[in-house]
Amino acid sequence: MLTPVDIENKMFKKVKIGGYDIDEVEDFLETVIEDYEKLYKENADLKSKSNTMKDSVSYYKSIEDGINKTIESAQTQAESIKETALKEAEAIKDKAEIDAKKNLESLKLEIASAEKELEEKKKLMQIYKIKVTATLESQLKILNELDD
Repeated sequence: MLTPVDIENKMFKKVKIGGYDIDEVEDFLETVIEDYEKLYKENADLKSKSNTMKDSVSYYKSIEDGINKTIESAQTQAESIKETALKEAEAIKDKAEIDAKKNLESLKLEIASAEKELEEKKKLMQIYKIKVTATLESQLKILNELDD
């Protein structure tokens, strides 16, 4: 690409017959140089801005990648925590069921023992009743014999 300096330093051969008016060509070249210089500077500024924007886009893309990785990591951790919680809940439930069965068996044994003890006490009560009845009958018999 030509630079404004290239245009400014361009030399043309001078011809005497059928040539262009030198002043007119030089005025035109000065106008072209000025316009070209503006465009050249604008182009350089735009390239600089473009590079800056590319750098910004790269920076934001790297931030976006970081955020995406963080989100993925958070999702993975959440799933892991959820799995662990479900396993722990299942273990607690299983332990509770086992404990409940043990407690139920223990209560059944206690009830059976209490029922057995009750039956024994009922038998003892009957024996005591029979003995008291027998004692009272013998005492009544003795009293009846004394009256005769």
